[in-house]
Amino acid sequence: MIQVRVRPGVEDKIRGFFPWVYKPEIIGYSKKPEPGDLVVVRDYGGRFLGYGYINPQTNISVRIMSFEKDKPIREELIRERLKQAYDYRSKLYINSNAYRLVHSEGDFLPGLIVDVYDQYAVVEFTTYGMNKLRNWVIPALVDLLKLKGIYEKVNEYAASIEGIREQGGVLHGEVPEEVTIWEHDLKFIVNIPEGQKTGFFLDQRRARRLVRDFVKPGGECLDVFCHTGGFALSMIKAGAKSVVAVDISEDAIKVGKRNAELNGLSGIEWVQANAFDFLRKLHSEGRSFDLVVIDPPSFAKNRASVPNALRGYKELLVRGLLLTKPGGYLAIYSCSFHITREHILQTLTQAAVDVRRQVRVVAESMQDLDHPWILQMPNTLYLKGVYVEVV
Repeated sequence: MIQVRVRPGVEDKIRGFFPWVYKPEIIGYSKKPEPGDLVVVRDYGGRFLGYGYINPQTNISVRIMSFEKDKPIREELIRERLKQAYDYRSKLYINSNAYRLVHSEGDFLPGLIVDVYDQYAVVEFTTYGMNKLRNWVIPALVDLLKLKGIYEKVNEYAASIEGIREQGGVLHGEVPEEVTIWEHDLKFIVNIPEGQKTGFFLDQRRARRLVRDFVKPGGECLDVFCHTGGFALSMIKAGAKSVVAVDISEDAIKVGKRNAELNGLSGIEWVQANAFDFLRKLHSEGRSFDLVVIDPPSFAKNRASVPNALRGYKELLVRGLLLTKPGGYLAIYSCSFHITREHILQTLTQAAVDVRRQVRVVAESMQDLDHPWILQMPNTLYLKGVYVEVV
C-alpha cells in the first residue's frame, strides 16, 4: 500500500480524528499515487496515522476511513460501517419510510451518500476513491437491506472536481421512476431519476415538523422555493387557511400539485416564477402573511462565492420581512456549510435594520438526526434554520 507522509504539525489534527489531508500538507509518497489508490498516512517521523484513499489531483487529497492500525480498508470494513449506520438509524424515531442511511463523513464513509425510499435506495459516489469501492458497497447494501432496487444519482459538481466519469442509473434490481413515501401524516411523490438531490429533501424533515408550530389557525402563509411542497403541505395540514407556494421549476410545481391531491389538501396557490421577482411583486401588491418560509438552494458552492450568496440572502430577508405581518413569523434556511449560522444572523440583523422591523429569534433547527455531523469537522453541519417573530 502506498505510504503518504505529512508535514510536521499536521499529525495533531489527524490524531484528533480530522479525516482530511490537504494537498499542501503532504511532503512525500512511497510511490506516485493514482486517483483512488488506497494509502497509509504517516506523520513526519513515519508513525501510523490512518488508512484512506487518495486523489492527488484535488485539494482534499486524502480522506481517511480508519484511524485504527488493525482495521485497513477492506470489504469487511465497508460492511461493518454500513451495518453501524443501519443500527444507528434503527434506534431513532424517524416517523417516515424514507431516511438517510449513509451520510458520508458523518458515518465514517467519506464520499458515500445513501438514501432509502421505502424499498429502494439511491446512492451517490461523490469522490473518486469511494467510487472505486462501489463493488464492495453495492453488494453490502443488497445484503443489508434486502432492497428491490438501487439507483445511482450523479452529483455533477462533485464529479467534475474529482474527475469521476458520469455513470448513474439502476445498479441493482428494478427502480420505478416514482415512489410514494410517507412522513408523519403526509405522503409525497418522489421522482428518483429527475428529483433534486437523491429525490427529496430528507434533511428538512425536522424543519417541516417544526414549522407547524408557527402556523396560525386560519392564517395565510408563503412558501418560497417550495420545491414539491414539503413546507406548503405541512402548513395547510397544521391549519393554515391558504399558502402561496412559489418555485422556478415547472416540474417541481407539477409534483407539488399532485402531492396536494394525494393528501386531499386544498388551499395552496402554486406559482411558477423566479422567487426574487415574485417577492417584489407581492410587496408591490401590498400582500402580507402570517408565516413566511424561505428555503433557497445552495447559493455558495465554495468560499469564494460567499459574498454574492450573502447579497442574495439579504435581498430575500428584506423582502421576507416586509411581507410578514406584525406578530407573524419568518423562517430562513441555508443548506451550504460555507454559509454559517453567524452569517445568517448577521444578514438577518442587517435586513431588519434596513426595513425597520424588530425581530426576535424563537427557534433554530439543523439537519435531522439521520444526517449526523462530526465535531472535528464543523462543515459537516451544513443545514441551518433560524425562525424569528417579526414584532
